[in-house]
Amino acid sequence: MLIDLAKLNKPLNIDEDITIDLEKYKNNNIKGLNNLHVSGNIFYNTIDNLELDLNLTGNMILSDSVTLENINYPLDIKIKEEYELNPDFLQVYCEKDQNILDIIPLLWENIVLEVPMRLTTTKNAHLEGEGWSLGGEKIEEIDPRLEKLKELLDKREE
Repeated sequence: MLIDLAKLNKPLNIDEDITIDLEKYKNNNIKGLNNLHVSGNIFYNTIDNLELDLNLTGNMILSDSVTLENINYPLDIKIKEEYELNPDFLQVYCEKDQNILDIIPLLWENIVLEVPMRLTTTKNAHLEGEGWSLGGEKIEEIDPRLEKLKELLDKREE
């Protein structure tokens, strides 16, 4: 979604469906993005910084942390950010030698921040095995190689 910054003399109202090409953005956690819709305003504030006041909704497809099955994860992101139009910002987000801003990278940064570290819908999965347990009771077994160390530490405390 390209915006000509030279023509942004009044607030620009946005209400559009968008698509983001995941091939362009590398992130192994996001398997897909569906029904993305962005709405809100982009404008220059009183100190001539670019301000985004947007709402991004849609669905992310993520992998279940336990079973690796696909899970639909709803998005509802409120984006309220202010950007100073310095050369670094223009170099990263604007087309070369033009005053045209692509807001897709800005939206992508906010989407990535919403990805949960761990997501599962599994209730009755096999969560333990021989000598290990995931999320259940802790299996308390002392390594025989460390028993002598434990005895030495106990004597030292006495």
